[in-house]
Amino acid sequence: MMKDLILLAVSGVLLAAAIEDIARLRISNIFPLLILGLFVPWVAVTGWENDVWQNGTLFLAVFALGCVLFAMRWMGGGDVKLLAACALWFDWGAALPWFVYVTVGGGLLALLIMVGRRMVPKAVREGSSLAIFAAGGPIPYGVAIAAGTVMALYMVGPNPSGVAHLPEFVRGLR
Repeated sequence: MMKDLILLAVSGVLLAAAIEDIARLRISNIFPLLILGLFVPWVAVTGWENDVWQNGTLFLAVFALGCVLFAMRWMGGGDVKLLAACALWFDWGAALPWFVYVTVGGGLLALLIMVGRRMVPKAVREGSSLAIFAAGGPIPYGVAIAAGTVMALYMVGPNPSGVAHLPEFVRGLR
């Protein structure tokens, strides 16, 4: 039960980060900090495992790569911080599926936004305060990070205790 609540809290924080990224093309620092902070009670509830060092090294590797991408202006700073914070939840074995979920999610998101920008009438786009409607503007990649991470948490599983499942209340809906 407590595991489900922690994963639900992580999912909620990621949803809030995605919504802010859509609206402002920014991700506040509080969201990556909450994701990092929720890992502590997760480890306390699931128990310490000796391979948690993999989570830390994946976090550092993703953050280092993200800093390079940020320096090249290929990725935003908020996206880098959110991606690195999410990496802390996975070990090296789960890294590839997690990256695939985030990458495929990003590609689908880019396609949807490009099509959506063309489908929304110009008057609505120009009158809207949402940054997502900026013609030729950037893609809020925080949405793909959030969606890919939630999928990986429930389908691959976090480390420690990589056995993940959908919460009880969701399993009853199947």
